[in-house]
Amino acid sequence: MRLFAIGDTHLPSSRGKDMERFGWAGHPAPLQRAWDERVGADDVVIVAGDISWATRPAEVTGDLKWLDERPGRKVLLRGNHDFWWGSSAAKLRQLFAPYRSFAGFIHQSAVVVGPWLIAGSRLWSVPEAPPMPGGEMGDEPIKPEQIAREVSRLQLSIDDALAKEKDAPAPLARVVAVHFPPLYANQVPTAFSRVIEPFRPVVCVYGHLHGEQGIAAGFVGEHGGVRYVLASCDAAHFAPLPLLES
Repeated sequence: MRLFAIGDTHLPSSRGKDMERFGWAGHPAPLQRAWDERVGADDVVIVAGDISWATRPAEVTGDLKWLDERPGRKVLLRGNHDFWWGSSAAKLRQLFAPYRSFAGFIHQSAVVVGPWLIAGSRLWSVPEAPPMPGGEMGDEPIKPEQIAREVSRLQLSIDDALAKEKDAPAPLARVVAVHFPPLYANQVPTAFSRVIEPFRPVVCVYGHLHGEQGIAAGFVGEHGGVRYVLASCDAAHFAPLPLLES
């Protein structure tokens, strides 16, 4: 059993919004081919936000079906473009119920799947970030109140993970999955890395960053005892990235 991650699938939704103008030729067909070749039915795939261009639940069902048809069990979390996600965990459970391969979703909560304990949140742009690309696929404005809210949501998810860990019949490997980078190439600690690193996950996976400048801005490697991995679709060369194996 293996754990993979892919972020920023940016599926077209019923709005038919394609990625050609960003240079993602034929998307999501290359991702589909790589996913179907690499991932097995017993594997787990974290889908690290910016799942779909849908703006409301009625527009996202085709994209959720596309994910459900891919091999492996999926754990979903919200990105900054996932306007369809909403704020109700109960409504999300209802929305995801038809898709049998969905193992869970992170929404101020944690997910146990196989030998992995997965916590996380969306996060947000932070003042420690280097200059970042703007535009539709770029960074969001820095909002202190949004950062504080995401710190709280991240801590709630970690608290839920610790509670689930106590009840687990066997040891679990801790994983953090977020959308925005919690740490950048300059390695300046952020409000988010200060929460993640004391939790001591084996790996922290994130997405959000695109293009040469954006991808170069993310920290990849070990910091504070945590291995950070960037899995946005173009950074991952349009294939789920392997993170761990049991």
